[in-house]
Amino acid sequence: MERQYVGLFDKLGLSLFDRPGQTIKPVPTPEDPQAVCAPVAGRVMALDEVRDPAFAQGMLGVGVGIAPEGDVAYAPVDGTVVADIKTGHALLIKARSGAEVLLHVGLDSVALRGEGFDQLVHKGDEVHAGQPVLSFDRSLMTTRGLDDTVVVTVTNTGDFSSVEVVACDFKVVAGSTVLRCER
Repeated sequence: MERQYVGLFDKLGLSLFDRPGQTIKPVPTPEDPQAVCAPVAGRVMALDEVRDPAFAQGMLGVGVGIAPEGDVAYAPVDGTVVADIKTGHALLIKARSGAEVLLHVGLDSVALRGEGFDQLVHKGDEVHAGQPVLSFDRSLMTTRGLDDTVVVTVTNTGDFSSVEVVACDFKVVAGSTVLRCER
């Protein structure tokens, strides 16, 4: 299958992380093992506002959606990548706290079949909160009529006494605490 080019950097054979003179650096995060951080900057929304029934009904755990302002997603926790999706739009990270944290970029983004996504980590990799883990092409999603909402959830909420949303209905920077998991 021939690759479809979507942007100048693709046409030049570069990724977001090969841009001359530009390095994507980690974002600062709180030193709180119970915190789940925002993987992107943007407006945080309650999960029931996310236009995907599985997320909105909490079938994939407690979490938030974020209308992103950038094209890079950062690790929301310290931990190990336990699953990466071959289409590059989602990761499952087992946090050191025991939380299983799903990072999902875009709604129905699986339809892109990996186009516009660049995974920087893979199953088995150790990650640190605030570390760049994937890039995505928001303009491609918009062009294809897809919602670019980034969702972060804790999928094993039953393992905790509570998983609480601590940021909602306002803008956050990547690395801000959006969820707290209490044992």
